[in-house]
Amino acid sequence: MMVTYSIVFFSDKLYVYTLPQKFKKKKEIMKKKINLNCFTGAILDVDGTLLDSMPIWYDAGARVLTALGVTPEPGLGDLLFNMTLDQSSSYLKTHYHLTLSIEEIQQTILDEIAAFYRNTAPLKPGALAFVRTLSAQMPLAVASVGDRTLIRAAFSRLNILDCFSAVLTDQDPEIRAGKSSPKIFLATADALHSKPTSTLVVEDNLTAVTTAHTAGFPTLAVYDPANREDWPEIARIADTAVPSFEALTLA
Repeated sequence: MMVTYSIVFFSDKLYVYTLPQKFKKKKEIMKKKINLNCFTGAILDVDGTLLDSMPIWYDAGARVLTALGVTPEPGLGDLLFNMTLDQSSSYLKTHYHLTLSIEEIQQTILDEIAAFYRNTAPLKPGALAFVRTLSAQMPLAVASVGDRTLIRAAFSRLNILDCFSAVLTDQDPEIRAGKSSPKIFLATADALHSKPTSTLVVEDNLTAVTTAHTAGFPTLAVYDPANREDWPEIARIADTAVPSFEALTLA
């Protein structure tokens, strides 16, 4: 089976915000055919790659405040995004003079995030067809720094859980490392009984793409707005980079 991928090269960040169909007006789109038969497995990321879930990580704090009848400050999501759960909870309590304890704020944030995955988190455009087509050709596994229970809940709701033979996370005993280390990709490839050089890694994040590429995995990068600043570098490093799954022509 042959797959035609659209590879988009950016000379600046202007084109990051352009919808896929408009890229043709701004940049020439080059086509690359990849034979899926050369892959014996595929490793897929979840947040920002398959699921359009990055907004909840920006919005969780604001949602908690709104539920408490408190108006969040502009830019709160950007402020909290790079904080740990402890730091963000402490900030919310101190800055907004909340009567809840730090532990109660933490649990409220976690409950908000969990509810989003269980009830709301959508697939990114084109992801459903991509996953189902890929799973018909080879075994798939998840490699994520997210919560396995929530991933499985979201995938079950979206009817794609049965497309994956394994869901590995950075908290697994044999991994215990984020995506700046190749351990999670190597362990997932082992779970698929697939060699790195024949295992496709699908990611949206610069660190993950760089790590997988350096470890010898063929990489497909899919754009997500959360990584807009890094997208030109992501597109440069990845073997293939697309603005969305809808830019992939399966034939």
